[in-house]
Amino acid sequence: MASSKINSKKIESWLAIIAMLVVIIAWFVGRQLEGADILSSVKAKMPEIVKLEKIDEATYKIYNSEEEQLGYLTMESSMGYGGPLLMAVAVDQKGKVFDLAVVNSKETPSYLKKVLDAKFLDRIIGKSYQEDYSLGKEVDGISSATYSSRAILEASKKGNRFIAANVLGFDVPKEESPTIQFGTAEMVLLLLFAVGYFAHKKTFKHTKIARWGTMLVGLFVIGFYYNQPFTLSMINQLLLGYFPPLHSHLYWYLLLGGIFLVLTVDNKNPYCQWFCPFGAAQECMGLVGGAKPRSAGKFKMVFKWTLRIITLFAIVVALLVRNPGVTSYEIFGTLFKLTGSNFQFAILGIILVSSMFVKRPWCTYLCPIGAVADHFTHVRRLIMNKWKAKRANP
Repeated sequence: MASSKINSKKIESWLAIIAMLVVIIAWFVGRQLEGADILSSVKAKMPEIVKLEKIDEATYKIYNSEEEQLGYLTMESSMGYGGPLLMAVAVDQKGKVFDLAVVNSKETPSYLKKVLDAKFLDRIIGKSYQEDYSLGKEVDGISSATYSSRAILEASKKGNRFIAANVLGFDVPKEESPTIQFGTAEMVLLLLFAVGYFAHKKTFKHTKIARWGTMLVGLFVIGFYYNQPFTLSMINQLLLGYFPPLHSHLYWYLLLGGIFLVLTVDNKNPYCQWFCPFGAAQECMGLVGGAKPRSAGKFKMVFKWTLRIITLFAIVVALLVRNPGVTSYEIFGTLFKLTGSNFQFAILGIILVSSMFVKRPWCTYLCPIGAVADHFTHVRRLIMNKWKAKRANP
């Protein structure tokens, strides 16, 4: 019996190493494949532009079908929720934006579609390089897709001013230094980490009350109000090296940094058990139906490895196509912002009903975050064991 357990641990360790190698290979392969024909995408999305005459690496003179010069076009990117978002910005000879197109995006498709369907690009067209247009002031964003809206707006303004300054020779207003956005969401997140850290200790007498408090705050603040849960796309973004600007994405750094810091130091997963908004929603439904943990019996290992394989597949595909959100299959936005396909709403309904009888069915059988955390703690344990063995036998 002991021998089989040892063999099982060795197999799991080798599989963990193989999974890491697969992820590394997928990263390099995806990097090589990243070279889409941007110009064909521009022509398809900007039909008025028929001819492009290259000025430099990313800037062109543009003409219509009658060989009349329309102005200039450049490519500019800005960091969205999932990674860099590349815009084609067409500017007339007076320095005004007259056409825009998203030519490459790492955003979750449903959120980007929501922005484009709301005619957000039309709110920017006609803006001059002299205007200091920004989100929430001159241009209204799209609810529940703020990061995508901001990325489109910032890339458009950068492209507008680049052409005005470097091609047209206009005197462009100086950009103000960005300030770090530290608000309620960041304060709540730090508070949740602090409560979870102190309340999980054995000396704390009111752990259950504290845990329900953090879960409810996570549900209503992180979930319903801000809709900023921890998702697989964040992990993919980290693996791809798409680090957003600190001044506008402090929450992103605090959430990922806090989770991995606690996992590294304390070997605990503070997020899933203490303030995951979707986990809290399931437990609230469990209170209604009296849900209890259900053992999968002999199928336990089957479910465990199936989830790990699905998660690995989702990460590998995201790395290959260089898009963090393309395989993020979580249904969090379907609950918190009522955004998603009919299929996603059907899955959400099944999960919520199941939560009345089975404790946290999504977390147990489907959530990729748990699988990634398990892999992280397993690799950590391997490293710690090797380090301890080396210290014991120098």
